[in-house]
Formats: sequence, C-alpha cells, structure tokens
Amino acid sequence: MSKFSVKKPLTIFVAVIGIIILGIVSFTEMTPDLLPNINMPYAVVMTSYAGASPETVESVVTKPLEKGIATTEGLKNITSTSNENYSLVMLEFNDDVNMDSTVVDLRDKISMVEGYWPDEVSTPYILKMNPNMMPVMVNTVSMKGEDTKALSLLLEEKVIPALEGTDGVASVSTNGMLEDSISVVLSDKKIKDVNKKITDAVGSQFASGESQLASGKTKIASGEKAINAQIKELNKNLKILKSSKTQLEKLQDTVTELEDKKSELDLTVTTLSAIDRSIKELENSLKTADPNSEEYKTIVASLAAIDKQLASMGLKRSDVSNSLAQAKAGQKQIDQALNKIDKNLKKGGATRSNLSSKIKEIDNGINSINAALPQLSAQLLSIQSGKKEIASGESELQAAKKSALDKIDMSKTLTKDMISGILTAQNFSMPAGYVTEDGVDYLVRVGDKFKSVNELKNVTIMDMGIDGLKPIKLSDVADVMISDNSDATYAKINGQDGVLLSFSKQSDYSTTDVADNINKKFEQLSKDNPKLEFVPLMDQGDYIHIIVNSVLNNLVVGSILAILILIFFLKDIKPTAIIAVSIPLSVLFAIVLMYFSGITLNVISLSGLAVGVGMLVDNSVVVIENIYRLRSKGYSVIKSSVSGAVQVAGAITSSTLTTICVFLPIVFVKGITKQLFTDMALTIGYSLMASLIVALTLVPAMSSKMFKKTKDVEHPFFDKMLNKYKTTINWALDHKIIVIGAAVGTLVLSFVLIGFRGFSFMPEVDSAQISVEMEMPKDAVLEDTIKTSDKAISAIQKIKGVKTVGAMLASGDATGMSGMAGINSNSSNKVSMYVLVDEEANVTGKEVADNIEKLSDSLNCDLTASGSSSMSEATSALGGSGVSLKIYADDLDTLQTTAKSVGSKIKGVEGIDEVDNGVMETTPEIKVTVDKAKAMKYNLTVAQVYEKLSTLLTKQKISTSLTLNGEDYDVIIKNNNQDKINRKYVESYKIPYSKSDGSESSVKLEKIAAVDSATSLNAISRDNQKRYITVSATLKDGYNVSLVTNDVKSALKDYDLPGGSSIEYSGENETIMESLGQLVKMMLLAIIIIYLIMVAQFQSLLSPFIVMFTIPLAFTGGALALFIAGMEISVISMVGFVMLAGIIVNNGIVLIDYINQTRADGMKKRDAIIDGGMTRMRPILMTALTTILGLSAMALGIGTGSEMMQPVAIVCVGGLIYATFMTLYVIPVLYDIFNKKDISVIRDEDLKIIDD
Repeated sequence: MSKFSVKKPLTIFVAVIGIIILGIVSFTEMTPDLLPNINMPYAVVMTSYAGASPETVESVVTKPLEKGIATTEGLKNITSTSNENYSLVMLEFNDDVNMDSTVVDLRDKISMVEGYWPDEVSTPYILKMNPNMMPVMVNTVSMKGEDTKALSLLLEEKVIPALEGTDGVASVSTNGMLEDSISVVLSDKKIKDVNKKITDAVGSQFASGESQLASGKTKIASGEKAINAQIKELNKNLKILKSSKTQLEKLQDTVTELEDKKSELDLTVTTLSAIDRSIKELENSLKTADPNSEEYKTIVASLAAIDKQLASMGLKRSDVSNSLAQAKAGQKQIDQALNKIDKNLKKGGATRSNLSSKIKEIDNGINSINAALPQLSAQLLSIQSGKKEIASGESELQAAKKSALDKIDMSKTLTKDMISGILTAQNFSMPAGYVTEDGVDYLVRVGDKFKSVNELKNVTIMDMGIDGLKPIKLSDVADVMISDNSDATYAKINGQDGVLLSFSKQSDYSTTDVADNINKKFEQLSKDNPKLEFVPLMDQGDYIHIIVNSVLNNLVVGSILAILILIFFLKDIKPTAIIAVSIPLSVLFAIVLMYFSGITLNVISLSGLAVGVGMLVDNSVVVIENIYRLRSKGYSVIKSSVSGAVQVAGAITSSTLTTICVFLPIVFVKGITKQLFTDMALTIGYSLMASLIVALTLVPAMSSKMFKKTKDVEHPFFDKMLNKYKTTINWALDHKIIVIGAAVGTLVLSFVLIGFRGFSFMPEVDSAQISVEMEMPKDAVLEDTIKTSDKAISAIQKIKGVKTVGAMLASGDATGMSGMAGINSNSSNKVSMYVLVDEEANVTGKEVADNIEKLSDSLNCDLTASGSSSMSEATSALGGSGVSLKIYADDLDTLQTTAKSVGSKIKGVEGIDEVDNGVMETTPEIKVTVDKAKAMKYNLTVAQVYEKLSTLLTKQKISTSLTLNGEDYDVIIKNNNQDKINRKYVESYKIPYSKSDGSESSVKLEKIAAVDSATSLNAISRDNQKRYITVSATLKDGYNVSLVTNDVKSALKDYDLPGGSSIEYSGENETIMESLGQLVKMMLLAIIIIYLIMVAQFQSLLSPFIVMFTIPLAFTGGALALFIAGMEISVISMVGFVMLAGIIVNNGIVLIDYINQTRADGMKKRDAIIDGGMTRMRPILMTALTTILGLSAMALGIGTGSEMMQPVAIVCVGGLIYATFMTLYVIPVLYDIFNKKDISVIRDEDLKIIDD
C-alpha cells in the first residue's frame, strides 16, 4: 500500500480529491439530530368501557387482555392501568422485535379476547409508541392591530393550510384559536309554552268523549238508584210477610193445641161425670144392701172396679168431684181463649177455619217477592257492568289523554340526540344516481343543505297533525345563535391573548429539516402579510443546530490545538502540514462511511469524531517519526518514505485495532446503552481506520515529495526533560515498592473519592428553552386556573433573563407521554408554559427554572420547570428521575396501607425532598346501583338506564355543520338546564320505558336504583399481571440519586412487609445500574480482546500482561479528573473509561515493544528499560498531548450542549495525563519485576526448511 502510494502519488491525489468531494456531499446530505435514532419497542392497547369502575375494568378488560397478550413473541414486559371507563395496557418488547408484524399478531390475539366482553366494551385501539408524535416546534402567532377573532379567521383560512402543506409537517395543532359555532340551546321556557299549546289542543279533542262518558255515567247512576229502591221495598215486604207467616203459624199451632186440650177435657169431664154418678148410685145402694148379699158383693165389686179405673187415672173416689170441677174450669178457660182468638182473627178477616189458607196466601206472596228479587239483581248487575264499562272507558280516555300528552311532552321528547338526528337528516344533500332522458344523463341529487341560520331556525322538528296546532319549528323550542369558544380556550403570549401553534413531523423527515422548512414558511407568510408575527417558544431544530455546531466547533478547536502541539514538538512546518492534512481527510473519510452506514449527525456521533480527532494524528505521527529517523540515517527520500511506513505498519495497525476493539463488545450490550453508543463506536472506528489508511498512503506519498530536504532540529527543553527522566527512572527502579504502592494507593483513593459522589445516568444539559407545568388542586375550576396562570405569567416575566412566556391549557398534544400515546384532552386544572431565556442575559436556564419553581408557594399552585425539548428532557425520558420503588400485592387495601407506610418511612431519609406514596386520591362520585329485578318490571336494563342518564348529563353534542359565506360552522346542541342537575335531580329523573302493551310510561330513577354518595379509586396499576403501587420521591438539590437510593434501601432493610407483598426498586438508580452493568461487561470483554491482540503482536503472554497495567493507571487519572471536576460516574463517563482502555495501552505497547527490541539486540535489561523510556518519551508525549488537546475544548464544556459529552472528555484527559506520566515509571518497574529471563529470538535462518 505504501509502495503503491509513493509510486503513484497522483492516484492517491485523485483518491484524496474523491474523498473530499464525497465527504462534503455526504456531510451536506446528512441530517442533524439531537440523539441517534432510538427504536422504541413499545405499544399501547387502549380499550374503553363506558360507566365501569377501575375494579370492573380490571377484571373484565385488563386481566383477560394481559393473559391473551402474554404469549406474544418478543414481549419483555406488560404494565397496565385500569381507570374509570377505560383500560390502558403498555407493552415493552425486545429491541430486535419488528413492531409492524408484532402489532398484527397483537390484533389477532386481542380479537380472540374481545369476543367474551360485554357489548359496552369498545374495540381495543393499538398504538405504536413513536417519538415523532412529540412536537418539534411550538410557536406563537399574533397579528398587529387585529383581535384574536380576526387572527383565528386568517389562521384557519390561509396560515394553517399553508403550514400543513410544508414538507415534513405531519400535523399542526392550535391552542387559543377562537372558533365560531352555531349553538342550539334548548329553552325550558319555550318548551313549556309549546307544551301548553299542545296540551290545550289535545284537551279539546278529548272533551267530546269526556262529555259522552259523563252523560252515560249520569243515566246509569239514575237507573241504579231506582232499582236499588225497588229491591229495598221488596226486601221490606218480604220481611213483613215472613213475620206475618211466622205469627200465623204460631197462632195456628196455639189454636190446635187449645182445641186438642179442650177435646181432652171434654172427654175427662164426661168420664168423670159418669164415674161420679156411678159412685153415688153404688154408694147409695150399698147403704141399703145387705152386706151378705150378692147385691152387696156386686156393689162392692163395682166400686172396686171404679177404684181401679180411678187409680189408673191417678185418682181416688174422694178426688173425683174436685177433679171434675177442675176439668170443667179448664174447659171454660180454653173456651175463653178460643173466643179471644176468634175475635182477633175476625179483626184480620180470618177465622180458625181459614187460617191455613191465609198462611198459604202469605207463602205465595213470599214466593212472588223471591222471584222478583233475582230479576232486579240481574238488572243491577247489568247497570254495574255498564258503570264499570263507563269507568273503564273514562280510564282509557284519561290514559289515552295522558299518553298523548306524554308523547307530545316536549320536555321529554326533545333531547340533544333527537334534535341532532333531525338536523343531520335535514341538512342532507347527496347524488342518488342518474336518469336518462333523450339520450342525456341527468344527475339526480336528493336534498338541500341549510344555507342560513334563519333556515336552520325555521326547520320543522315536529308536526303533530292536530287541528289548530301549527308545526313546531326549531326556534319554537330553542335559542339559535352564533357563538365562539372564548370561554373554553386559553392561550397567552407574555400575558396577552394569542394563538399557539404546535408542529409534529413526519417520521421520514429529520427534525432540523422540518424546523427549517417551517421557519422558511413563516418568513414567506410574514412577507405576504406583514401584520403577522411569529415568535418561537420551542424549536428543536434550532436547538439541534446549536448543539451540532457547538460540537463541530469543539472538533475544529481540538484539531487546531493538536496541530499546534505538533508544531511545538516537530518544529518543522512540513511534517506538521502533512499531519494537519491527515486530520480533515480522516474526518471526511469517516463522514463518508457514516453516511453510507445511515448514521446521522447527532451529538453522540459528532462527539465520537471530536473524541477521536486527537487520536487521528497518532498513526501519522508514528509514520512521520520513522520516516524522519530513516532520513536522518542517510536513506533516500523514496526509501525512507516507503520503509518508514512499512516498518511501522504492523505496529500502528495493532495499535489502531486495540483502540477500535474496545467498542466491539457493544454488540453484546442491550437496551438504551447500545442504541445510544453504537453511533459513537462506529464513528470512532471509522475515523481511526481512516487515519490508519491515510497514514499508510497519503503520508508516505506526501513525504516522498516534501522531505527531499531535511534539517536537524534541536529540542533543548526536551533534552533537559530527558535528563531529568533518566535520574528519576533510575530512582524508581531502585524503589519499586514505593512506586507500585503509590500507584495502587492512588487508584484506591481515586475510586473511594469518586464513589462518595455516587452515580448518575446522564449529565444535566442547560437550555434556553424551558418547559413549565402549572397544576392547580384537582377541584379547581377553569376560571380559577386561568386567574392563577395569569399571575404566574406576570411573576415569571419579572424573573431575570426571561424573554418570552407562552401559556396554554395542558392537553394531550403537548410534549410528554400523553402526546406520544395520542391522548388529547384539555384539563381544567393544568396549564403548560414555554419560557424562553434571553441568551444575552448572564443567567442559565437552570437558574431560571429554579426561580420559577420557587413561585409555587406564593401562587398556591405546583410549578414544575425543566429544559424544553433539550437534552435534559430527552435523557430524563430515557433514564427516569428520582427514587422509585414498586410495591406488589393482590389486595388493594394491603397495597395502599403498605405504600403509605413505606412512603412515611423513606420521607425521613436524608436527601429526599417530596414523597408520593402512589395512593391516588379517591374520586367522589354519585353511584347509581340499578336493581336489575326492579328495573325489569319496567322492561329496563342497566344499559338502558345508563344511556338515559348519559344523555341527561352530556353537556353538548356536535350535530352537523353549516356553511355560511364559505365558512363552516359546527352546529352544537346544548341544554340550558345543565346547572340545575344535582343529586336530587338525578334521583327524581324519570326514565321512560315501554309497557307490555306497547304504551309509553316513565319511572323515577330512585324507584329502580339506589343513588348513593361514594368514592372510587382513580386507577389500578399492574406489572406483569400483578397489582402494584409506585412509591416515588424527588431529591433535594445537591444529592445523588444512587447514594440516596442506597440510604432508602438501608431504611427499608428491616421493614416487615405484609404477607403476599413485595418491593422492587425501579427508579433512576436501577436504570443507571443496568446501563453501567452493560458498560462494565463491555469493558471487560474489550480488555480481554485488547490482551489477545497484544499477545498476537508480541507473541508473548507476559509483555501484554505488563502493558495491561496501563489501564488501571488511566482509570485512576479518569476518576481523579471526575472528582476534581465535581462530577459523578455516569453512563457517559463510563464510555470515557472504556475508550481509555483502548487508548492508553498504545503507550505501553510502544514502550514495551522498543524495550524488547533493544534487549533482543543485546542490550542489558536495565539499560534497555531506561533507553526505551527516554527514546519513546517524545512520541508518547506527542500522541498523548494531541489527544488531550483535541479533547480540551469539550472537556472545558465550551459551547451549548457540550455538557452531554463533557464527562467523556474529562475522563480521557485526566486518564491520559496521569497514565502518560505514570506509564513512563510504573511500566518500566513492572517490566523489571516480571522479566527475569533473557529474551530469546527466533532467527530467520532457524525457520529455513531442512532439505535433509
């Protein structure tokens, strides 16, 4: 390669010209950006479930989704949040996952789950996370001499369409624009008036039926009264007849009894009279008869017979007379009684003989009455049936009347949905097809859209078809007017009303290109309309330009300083010129390779060039030094140029590879670390390989032309340094333990000191663009938020250095994750502000941000300020911030209790500022629990009740649009009774329903549901299908996150967690440790590769082992430099340590290689060590100083955004300064310790093949 270059210098010249042209073209075509293209393997699945609580959303939607998605290939982590009404599932995938095919797979898996969901659950929406969703620019626009309305009109008609057509612009969002709309406000008063007219008209139609029913009712009442009187009279007569019958029957029984007794007495009197005569006759005869005569005996016998007869009658002969007298007295009494009865009967026209016939007559009367009563009862039933029919007819008439009135009750039938449907259907014009007539096709168009507000007012919304009632127009029930949204929008620029424009870019365009295109469009629009004034609040493109230019300036400054140090050492303009040419040529060569590798001009890649610029001269310096050496020995310029390059080709190739190889292990690194630093690794590798090629081609070619004449250069200062070094190295070799002890002690001390500072992810980067979030209490209304925001703007403007303040209501299209997730919803208690710092003011963005946050207490709000679209914001999103830990448990009560306890415990840790225990405030709510059984009695379901309540509580509804004078107006339907709605109103709200017979009715909500006050969780969070709460804490200024995290871990070490719960740390410290772990792994692999390369070069295991001791020396210097600079170990600074490992070994390689060569030539070990140090000191110092000065501008933090890569430069500079010095002492000492044997060299003649 070197021979070819010297032989054909014009070919090399052509190649150089080609590289310059390609480099310039590549550089101009490359797109500047803030950071490398970072793949975000994230997806969000959003599912709405209207009316569902977080617990219901979790069980019905989130859990099934998590289970269904969990088997997706490449899925790394699942987190979810179940909120009221919707579920949000966030998915993290491996870096190498193809998100397009993954989304397709996700859709398939989700479709299998959603089939089991209730109808109320919407179809899930899958969103791939994309940084391009964040705005690249936020501008304010104002119009001199015009109000906001005129400005809004101009923006809508001309400005926004022009901006949306700008190359690379995906969307333009506005805030503060006044938008006119046509409001249709339903009027309670008008509806009542219409209802009265309808009621009167319907009432007159029902009056005739009501009159007929009243007449029939009167007639039936009269008939009913007459029949009831007859029945009453009959019942009275029946009662009399029955009483008479009873009396006659009793009298008949008495007569019969008396007659029977009289007959008995008549018989008794007759019998006793006969016996009495017989007794008297016999007793008289007895007195005269002879006692001894038969006559006497006969008389006695007859008397005995009479006594016996009397005895049978219970009498004696002596009682006969008395008994006869009593019987005759009884006869007399009976006769008297019968006579009395006869007299009484005679008065009634009856006698004892016709008493039975009289009773029969009464029976006939009773039977007649009994026969008449059923007939009358039947008539009465008929009347009552008629009465019921009239009552039923009356009821039906009233029901029909009520139903008719209910149906036409405008307060019930007129809803926003109904009006919206009518207006949408009436505001219709569509082609229906073609009609051919006489060979001509005519387009048939149906409908005609509204052309004016009057036409909208006069549209008929209902025609009852009732005589005397005109069709009802929209203006009869609502107030129709044109209004704007001034009461619902808020945007301020320096306290004045204005409009904010937010721009998002298309994914295929670079941020800077889009920002430049937008700014050009602004210039054009301002030129077309001089009244327009655009003021940037946030411009990522401008910030990127500043950062990139700053890094490029540091690169140029570093190159100039490297060239100056070469002039100091070489003291010859020719070799310095050759090396100076190699720097830009190597850079351009690297840029060409970067362009074809798809690497953008970002902070990381350009920092790689800046870091490598000092090393670009190393190879050329070695080649130039060797060519100089050969020329000084008298060789010709051609031989010196060729041999000088060839002799060191292997050494510089090995040296270059050891530097490049430190980045090879990045292929094994994962996550953010790999994505961030791959560009740096490739850039440094490309530049060093370019410098190697340039050193082996261009340098010898140019040397062959420029070194025809050489001059001896004296270095008196350097000669004195060599003499001093010879003395000190002899002392070091005699005091090895002191030297080694000092090196080890310094190493330990440096890492102990830097360890006290802790660890960080990325360094803070200052910005002139500040983003401010103002948050009011959750119950704050919009009016209070606006008042506080105005006060905040006024207070911020008074802060030193503040140039511009723009404010708008916080919304989903603002910067942040909400914008990336596509959520756009204005908040009534949050305001987003953009603050521009005057670059000429002697104040930093951080100082301004701190002063803004101090205003929180005086304004009674929470102000959070941070760099807007700056490196700080980008790296914060990548690495997180503060202390954070997750508490896992299945039970919500356990989660909240544990979170509160842990939050209280860590609050006392030193350095902790504010603690958020993650227990979200519960939301007060009115909970309507529908009794399903009761609701079904009215043919209502829970969903129907929800639909009616949702319609009631919806404040407004966009119906259709109306075009007036070329402008489109949204027609918005509103209720004017929204302020009246409270809990009592909801309870008494009547839910309409359909009866089984098809008729309509309504029922109060309180009859079918319980309306209670309750509280609910705002959200339930899950991580990998486990519930968790995040406890987070911010740090006080001056405290390191890793140190505070360790203190937090110590504070919670003995904390007794409830059963089933666990703690996992997940904050910034964990991100830092993960990234540092990746870099440590990368470093260890790099060190192994470096060692193996040196083994191959030295063909020795011992020499590379000694060279490896330069690495801890470099780490010592790097750590001390960080400590002195007041920095901690970060991911960025670790990259510096990795680079040091590849850079510093080159000094050891150069030194050990020369010592081995001189020993192989026969020099004694101690002499070889001293001679090697003295001989190689100059190239070692030259390469070290060029690298150090090349990084000096970056190490000093010169320029905006230089803070990002400053730790790399500081570590490299500190490591090179310390290690370069110590290498000249420690390595010789170690070499003297480990090399006890003489070096054996394999001669070329020993390698000849033996013929025998």
